[in-house]
Amino acid sequence: MGRLTVACVRTWTSGGVCRSWSLAALFAVMLGAACAAVLIAAQADPSSLNWALILVPAVVVPLPLFVPGRAGRVGAAVVMAMWCALCAASIGMFFIPALFLMIVAAKREQT
Repeated sequence: MGRLTVACVRTWTSGGVCRSWSLAALFAVMLGAACAAVLIAAQADPSSLNWALILVPAVVVPLPLFVPGRAGRVGAAVVMAMWCALCAASIGMFFIPALFLMIVAAKREQT
């Protein structure tokens, strides 16, 4: 586990670019996804769920780690803010900490 963490940190800090805020947002999304999974598992009919909408954080949040540049971080934060607003009544509240970390990443991280 320790070697995997070191390898991930080296990958995401390569080229002198530190993406620690984006990495923190990714871990916050993992925690939010675990909380959302509890709600999804309690559903009587999982086939009635809009899976494309549920998977938006899993696609949007890792993007700034792989797409360099501030535009990628700002775009991902905007999409995540719209998603949190749209899903605020259900699982969106679990992802608000990740949204705040993404906003901080968009403001503080260098390209």
